[in-house]
Amino acid sequence: MNAEQWNERFPVGTPVLAYPGARPEHDPSAEPLITRTRSHAQLIGGHTDVIWVDGHGAYITLTHVDPITEEQWAQAQVDREATTAARRAALLDAIRTRPQGGWKPERAAFAMKRAGFGWVSERTASTDLEALVAEGHLTPVTEVVIRHYDLTEASR
Repeated sequence: MNAEQWNERFPVGTPVLAYPGARPEHDPSAEPLITRTRSHAQLIGGHTDVIWVDGHGAYITLTHVDPITEEQWAQAQVDREATTAARRAALLDAIRTRPQGGWKPERAAFAMKRAGFGWVSERTASTDLEALVAEGHLTPVTEVVIRHYDLTEASR
């Protein structure tokens, strides 16, 4: 679908699943953005149809954007929240199993993969570690410029 066809069918604000880097069929680690369009689609450089979405700073090619219904959008939000909660609980369990400290995003991502969550980016792992800090389960420890996370006494 080109930009003109997109604009005829979908208004600004359409709920979409967007894949900024690659689609999951090309990269299993591709995580969708559950978002809405924030612009009309445009042709860039005379050859690439693109659109801008909420929560992402650059345009995304239309081949990486799937329109969904409001119901699908709402369900995707619920599913994402449930997955995030389950992933963070699994991470906390992994940390409690090996509480010797030094939990960095790389280690957390690997632990979540072993727990069955597939490939998890270090960015997601870092966000999850920070969420566990905010919930009082972990304490950030910075040595020189390297940060890792340890269990709080209350969470042991």
